[in-house]
Amino acid sequence: MDSASKSRQSRSRMQLVTVQVIIDVALWISVALPTLFLFLQGTPYKTGFFCDDKSLSYPYKPDTVSTTVLIVAGCVISLGIFMLTEVLNSVDSKCRRPCQPVGDTIFCVKSCCVFLVGFVIQELVVEVVKNKMGVLRPNFFDVCKPSFNRTLCPGYIAEYTCTGSDYGGHTVGESRKSFPSGHAAFSMYIAAFFCIYIQKRLQIKFSRILKFYLQSGLLFLAILCGIGRVKDNMHHPSDVIAGNILGITVAIFVCKTIGQNIFKSPTVDILSTNTTNKPRDCCCSVGQIPDREPQTPSPLLPNEYFHQVSDGLQTSVPTLKPVRNKNTRTLTIPVKPIGQFEGV
Repeated sequence: MDSASKSRQSRSRMQLVTVQVIIDVALWISVALPTLFLFLQGTPYKTGFFCDDKSLSYPYKPDTVSTTVLIVAGCVISLGIFMLTEVLNSVDSKCRRPCQPVGDTIFCVKSCCVFLVGFVIQELVVEVVKNKMGVLRPNFFDVCKPSFNRTLCPGYIAEYTCTGSDYGGHTVGESRKSFPSGHAAFSMYIAAFFCIYIQKRLQIKFSRILKFYLQSGLLFLAILCGIGRVKDNMHHPSDVIAGNILGITVAIFVCKTIGQNIFKSPTVDILSTNTTNKPRDCCCSVGQIPDREPQTPSPLLPNEYFHQVSDGLQTSVPTLKPVRNKNTRTLTIPVKPIGQFEGV
């Protein structure tokens, strides 16, 4: 009967998990498809300009890091961080338990799902803001080559026509999608997300600064990506700053909400104010061994009488009477029988 009940509970749980996965995947796709459409076919708002605006007069340069390269590099770095973290956890010489392949794999899959959810939200915000605001890029005049009534200069030009065809129609449309920087937002999202992931997941004792160097390296690469967009005349500095803030905000928000129950760490939670001084000796955060109350050792001497002969007199060894202390642990102290004193 117990076996049948457990079997029914197991099947019910599997059905519930399956339904949850199907619903979550459907919701993710419902957000990812509009984001992809805005990225490929989004029409930005047509913003005017001042004809003497020097911030829009920079020459066009090809991307140092294209969108395709950025996405591929982001995927490679993300998978590399997942693998490196698990490898470092498993090779820690002071790890007091072997890593669990099944549990660790499930942890990585869940973490990857959290990462993808945040990635879609971050890209959706970027594309919506880009198309709604239509901020012009620094190379707008070189790419668009606007045709307008010159007699209105140096005033604001609202009616114009892009005549540039040297770089293609797609590039002309992209010249009105400067704010915020998608490259900066995506790279900083990866950096912030995996800084949190490394802090919570990587538990090693052979180095005190390895985690710090890994986190600093991710932030450094994200900052370089943003600087490269300014040097390529693709974004204004304010676009890059806004993209960095957006990436960090989305990463913290996702990790704090849906990732809070997944990123279980034996160390202090960097997103909360709860601190603990209790050390943990475990290399992986999945399947931790709970702390146990130390047991009171058994008495060293048997609780019985034995005799010894000394100077022709037979004396009794004191009995060991159990007494309970304040912590309710059983201790043994010697107690002499009544009437037995020295010299008697």
